Amino acid sequence: MENNSNEVVEIDLKDLMFAVLHKWRPVLAVAVIMAVLLGGAKGTMTYRNQNDPETAKEARVTYQNDLELYEKNKSTYEREMENLRTDIANQQEYLDHSIWINMSPYDVCEARADLFVSTGYQIMPGMEYQNRDNTDTILQAYQSLLTSSAVLEDVAKQVKTEPRYLEELVEVTIGANQDGQLNRMLTIDVKHTTKEDAKEVLDAFLAHVDDMHDRIATSIGEHTVSIVNESVSALVNLNLAELQRQQTEKLTTLNDSLQTKQTAYDELEEPKEVDSSKRAALKSAIKYGILGGILGGFLIVFGICVAFVMSDKLYSAKELRSRYKVKVLGRLSKGGKKAGAIDAWLNRLEGRACNVNAETEYGLIAANIRNYADGMKTILVTGDVDSEVLRGAAEALEKELSGIRVISGNCMLEDAETVKKLPECDGVVFVEQCGMSKYSALELEIERVKDLGKSVVGCVVLE
Repeated sequence: MENNSNEVVEIDLKDLMFAVLHKWRPVLAVAVIMAVLLGGAKGTMTYRNQNDPETAKEARVTYQNDLELYEKNKSTYEREMENLRTDIANQQEYLDHSIWINMSPYDVCEARADLFVSTGYQIMPGMEYQNRDNTDTILQAYQSLLTSSAVLEDVAKQVKTEPRYLEELVEVTIGANQDGQLNRMLTIDVKHTTKEDAKEVLDAFLAHVDDMHDRIATSIGEHTVSIVNESVSALVNLNLAELQRQQTEKLTTLNDSLQTKQTAYDELEEPKEVDSSKRAALKSAIKYGILGGILGGFLIVFGICVAFVMSDKLYSAKELRSRYKVKVLGRLSKGGKKAGAIDAWLNRLEGRACNVNAETEYGLIAANIRNYADGMKTILVTGDVDSEVLRGAAEALEKELSGIRVISGNCMLEDAETVKKLPECDGVVFVEQCGMSKYSALELEIERVKDLGKSVVGCVVLE
């Protein structure tokens, strides 16, 4: 067997985990001690601080201020959210029912009528004072009455819509010349989804013009109204497309604002009233006790991991196979105090030899030796364990190996007599104990055996 001493040794994470679990007693002890120390210290400090009159007064004042601010913010958010919900509902209703917003901007139907208002006014030549011309006033009177809420409501009933939606469809303007002077023309412009609907609305407004004539003539002055032009057509209105986009974005903005307010409202936390000194001390003690337990457990586990990585002690039988290619002849339970229920359970999970019948196991070990020690007459039993353990193993094997001489030795690194016996034997059986035998010692023992041209039959491991 050849072994490279400079070879990087891999750490088995499973072995590391079980090494930590087997140390559950110190882990638990340190965690409890740290929990008691840290929790007790913090609880005592909290109790003293809470009993200080000045501290208690400041805490009450702070709580009242925080509570007032919380109630104020809560009320403000609730009011703002209610207003936003109302705005959203109104905006949604407007988008759903407005004729103007739901109209296609590429197919806007228009009905238009141009009315000429004449008062028969004439300038009298040679007269220093002229009669007053009421044409402009009459035009403004028609414009005001046609756009009044009374007329809008009446027309809306006729065409079966609401005044606020009708108002968007109708425009009443007074014509003007290039110099800004009124030209006695009154224009009624109606837009709708179909030409028939646009004409129906226009006719309703023209009917009101006839009804207004006598009232305006009596209050302002005599005049005549004649329709100069009346037309129905379809056109494209790109401004309408922009308006529709803005109204849709307005609804999105309102919804975003409501979501922002709702999030801020949900994040509001009502301030907690200052607990009594005993209750606050108990809470602090529990909180920091848990923290101390976790911290203490982590520290001891970290220490165990470092010790495991730095340790030179044999941990498991499989390490002999992986590191030195040594055959494991058998595994025995090491003597000593009987393992508790938890440790025994961990040993079973890990696959260690526990409650093994030594007589039966030595029979299996002897059979393995006969298979591996072909033609050997003398076998030396040695290893990095107590001499009594080696002597017991040699005696047990001698009973099982008839025809093969079994020589009992000690650790050849410490006992000269064992070294002297080595040339007399044909093969060597090592006996190693987990947690006691060292990898470095076993490596030197194997080197000495190989240097003398002897064979390593295998190893018996005490777990």
